[in-house]
Amino acid sequence: MIYLIDDNQNNQRKKNYNLTYIEDGEFEEILTSVERLEIGNSLTDISHLKFLDNADCILLHTTTEDYDKKKGFLSGSKNNVIKIKELISEEGEKIPLVLFSNSMVETVFDFKSNPNFISSISKNVHYENLFDFLQYYKITGNVELRIIAWGKNFESKEISKLAIDILNSIELKENSELLKLGDLSKTIYSFKSFVGLALPKYDINDILNEIEDHPMKIQDFKKKINQITESFIRYGKNIHSWK
Repeated sequence: MIYLIDDNQNNQRKKNYNLTYIEDGEFEEILTSVERLEIGNSLTDISHLKFLDNADCILLHTTTEDYDKKKGFLSGSKNNVIKIKELISEEGEKIPLVLFSNSMVETVFDFKSNPNFISSISKNVHYENLFDFLQYYKITGNVELRIIAWGKNFESKEISKLAIDILNSIELKENSELLKLGDLSKTIYSFKSFVGLALPKYDINDILNEIEDHPMKIQDFKKKINQITESFIRYGKNIHSWK
């Protein structure tokens, strides 16, 4: 179950984003919307948040205020948000976590080091990509935070980022030079990730062995990388082989 924690005061989802599928229950079998987090018995009490222990993912609006049955929302009180971030999820190490807010301008998501934690994303972008994220989870059962961060065509953006990293590592090389395996040593993770996304039927070790045993010119290597990248941008997939 995915938990969306957002106070949604004054029905903002509908007013600001014209979004009704959550309230309409379109994803009720996989999504629980939590609009009120009641205060615990003490500052250290997290027993009222135990329902999150078995969550598959937590989407947390970071300005969600604590709620008291008698007083309503407690202005400026965010003890529950702090507890979820620090104790329940621990920056995605325990449970995949997305932190969103209108005050967050840039998306901060280091997929390489922590694929289960988006530490910053605007509320607008979060809700813009939420439907596709939920649909993907409903079909596959996988939490793919890259959809939240970069949209359903995240692979194209990821390929482009990896390609830039790879090409930057050899920018000082002459096009007529032969590519050596050592030339990719500083960006080998990016190259392996690039091949894994773009050429899933290929064994990365076969490609690395080919580069080592049959060196190609730098210009030919660049052409392969650029062709694959352009294919993703145009078609959303790779239509080229490595050979």
